[in-house]
Amino acid sequence: MDNDTQGSKPAGKKGKKFLKGLLVFFIVTAVLSAVWIIFSLIGRVNAASVVPDSAVIRISISNPVSLIDGILDHESLDDISAMPALSAAASVIKTLKENKLLKNRFIRLAARGNMELALLPSASDSDSGDLIAVWDFRLLSPVLRILPAVAGFLNIPDLYYVQTGGNSRFEYRLHNMTLFVGPYRNLLFITDNPKIFESRSASHSGHNVYSSIKPSSYDAAMMLSNEFLSGIVGDMDPGMAEILNNIEFTSKIEAGISVFPRKIEFSLAAPLTSGQPGLTRILEQRSRVPGMAENVPASSQYATILSAGSLYDLYQAALIFTPGLGEALSSAENASRTLLGSPLSDILFSWTGSEFAVFGIEGRPHPVYAIQIADERKRQEIFDKAFKSIALNENVRLNLDGTRIPRIELPEFLQSLLRRWNVYLPSPYYMIHRDYFLASESAEALLAALRAMQRNDVLPKTAAWKSIAGGRTVASALSLYYSLDVSMPFFLRKNTALSSFISLYKQGLARISFNKGEINISFSLVPGSGHGVTLVNGYPIRINGRPSNRVYGANNRLYFSSGTTSVSFNIADNSVNELGNQNNHWIIPAGQSANQAAAWIVTDRGRITLVDNEMDPVQGFPMLTGLRISAAPQDNDGRLYICDESGKVHVIDQNGNQTEWETAFDAALRSPPSFLTVSARKGKTVYAAVYPKSFFGEIWLLEENGKPYENWPAPISVSTEEDDDESGGGFGIGFGSPLLFMYNNSLRVAFVNQSGQLLVYDEYAELISPFPKNLDGVFYIQPVFDGEFLWLVSADGTFFRVSLEGEVLYQNIQGFSVMEEGFITFFDSDGDKTPEIYITGEGNALHAYTRHFRSLEGFPLPVWGKPHFIPAQGNKRAEILGMGMDGRLYRWLFK
Repeated sequence: MDNDTQGSKPAGKKGKKFLKGLLVFFIVTAVLSAVWIIFSLIGRVNAASVVPDSAVIRISISNPVSLIDGILDHESLDDISAMPALSAAASVIKTLKENKLLKNRFIRLAARGNMELALLPSASDSDSGDLIAVWDFRLLSPVLRILPAVAGFLNIPDLYYVQTGGNSRFEYRLHNMTLFVGPYRNLLFITDNPKIFESRSASHSGHNVYSSIKPSSYDAAMMLSNEFLSGIVGDMDPGMAEILNNIEFTSKIEAGISVFPRKIEFSLAAPLTSGQPGLTRILEQRSRVPGMAENVPASSQYATILSAGSLYDLYQAALIFTPGLGEALSSAENASRTLLGSPLSDILFSWTGSEFAVFGIEGRPHPVYAIQIADERKRQEIFDKAFKSIALNENVRLNLDGTRIPRIELPEFLQSLLRRWNVYLPSPYYMIHRDYFLASESAEALLAALRAMQRNDVLPKTAAWKSIAGGRTVASALSLYYSLDVSMPFFLRKNTALSSFISLYKQGLARISFNKGEINISFSLVPGSGHGVTLVNGYPIRINGRPSNRVYGANNRLYFSSGTTSVSFNIADNSVNELGNQNNHWIIPAGQSANQAAAWIVTDRGRITLVDNEMDPVQGFPMLTGLRISAAPQDNDGRLYICDESGKVHVIDQNGNQTEWETAFDAALRSPPSFLTVSARKGKTVYAAVYPKSFFGEIWLLEENGKPYENWPAPISVSTEEDDDESGGGFGIGFGSPLLFMYNNSLRVAFVNQSGQLLVYDEYAELISPFPKNLDGVFYIQPVFDGEFLWLVSADGTFFRVSLEGEVLYQNIQGFSVMEEGFITFFDSDGDKTPEIYITGEGNALHAYTRHFRSLEGFPLPVWGKPHFIPAQGNKRAEILGMGMDGRLYRWLFK
């Protein structure tokens, strides 16, 4: 036992020695840390105090590393960098991405301190002003004192140390500017002006310069001069410029911005006054949450809610900016008394509240208007008196889906009189929902909005709204939610650098609110509903000659004609093979092949050449048929189908064997047959459909060998109860080939004639209910079926979605027209099993939409005619290729 005790003494001594050493280590560390902290506090300067009061704009960044990371991770950064107005910033962004300076751990640790930036007033019109940046290194500030000593050991690209006596400094030489960098007490001082660097500081501003915007709540807080903001806003919209001329900011304007991967948030606060009583009444109110904000339907693609005051208050404010408005309203008073039995002021002001809204429902071209009702009894009294006058009628005959929807109409004699003067006044439908008067020129849009409100299927419940609203306050005097594919807010209608930047984001939410003399503006921007496209490196590629607008693809090759030359383009390496001297011709992929055949080349005089990928003719070709081709050739399962002017269809296989269809048509086919292969346990069935173009319009359903099925042909125009005459029953004309598709395991044949009658037949040539459907417009291309809906586009650019149950939704694509050169198809670009719809028309623009009429981000693209899609495979993203009117081949990757 004693031996054991004695043996433990050395171990005990070692333990005590270790504890003493550990204690000494902690004491020394604590002392050194205290000394380091005290040393870092000696002579400490607040970064904000170094920024001159004369700054046009100043920015406070609480965590520069977080902000830079957010900017570099921002999804739209590449698009922003490509803007011409930001060409100078593009080089800086590129440097930040490629340079390893910001990836250095020490730099990242030091850079977490507060940073103040400022832009000083320019000395001349040609000068953009001087930049100042002040970086607080906080506890790491003692490191700044030793920077000159270690300057020779730093090996950072583009960073140089220049010794100039008391103003020795680092110079960071970028592509188009030089930054002068050096320590100033606990700060790192940065500027692009060597004279400012020599002085290090100027007149000091206060320490607490922000009162309404908290810098810690944003990635960057800003202080703007009145002149700076007025210049930006005034350039964007003349109406906003006029408002700015009638208000006065009583102090500098504060703003904050936060950058997220798929969103940018911006807020602004400023105290202001106005010498105009009409404006003062609005500015001195306290904005509240408008009730209409909770009633906007979830399917709304844009919505504007104005709740800045009563209609009379808005009228008084409008008098300031609209010369002649008061005189016009006074002139209308007498006419209103005579025609409607009440003064116009009673009609407008006596029953309306303080909320006014307009919103657009997806698939409905006409918006819905909403007005808050302050006095329902007075509204009913005004309406009853107006409808008893000679100027207005109330039409209550429409019963839509079990709901009676009244309509406000002018009497026929007034309509006829106005039409003679080319004046057309709307006749809106209207309904009352709780405390709101709803009106629209479309009864369907009005009913859809009402049903959504009744179900509480509203916008604030949607994921899209939650993403863009971001949890910010919803109190507002003006709220504007928009989607650029269907609406254009007023501040983007003038092309400026800022509007171009905002236009990169397809969706936005802007709010303006007042708080007793202070204005608050918030703005959220998101890229949109899709993920966009990015141009593949090396594209576009100039194509020799006059390339066609139809691009076909197969087996990693593109095929297209260019003048008298047929082109095979290898997507893998951009190599080109050509076959010339083809005159007017078509080139299309050859489908299944057992002899290395890749494409058919067919001239309009019937010379047929089957070629391989290198554009060398396959054995037995070319062959001369002597046919006068009446329509573009079509390949199906490796066989070529050719239509001639005699009304016959010829079939050529890859061995050169030629047969004819059993059926010859009275009129030549001006479009090729369409095919559908249906697989079953007993084998596969191939259906074909054709339209011989003639006044007695008929479509045919045939077997693969051209034998017509029983009960066919079927007419492309039929009489309905909606028709005013007996012109149906087979008379009509159309363009293109019938559409064949399967729906609920049954064959369907669809065709739209030129006048817009859409027919859908079953395999026995019987129309399926509820077809035909009469669509407004003139149609030159046939519909496509995406598995759930039929999609069509009319000549004036109206885009239709038609369900097999007969529901018709549509939306007009502004500035778009479609004739026979147009093309419509569908493709699943993002792999979500729901295809998007792609349309080209007469211009150099490829449009793309989701099933809910939302434009895909990055579209329209500068191509026309038929594009080619490459599906996603493994880690490879989907692609789209197309020919531009500039004769260049474009290629994009879907993000």
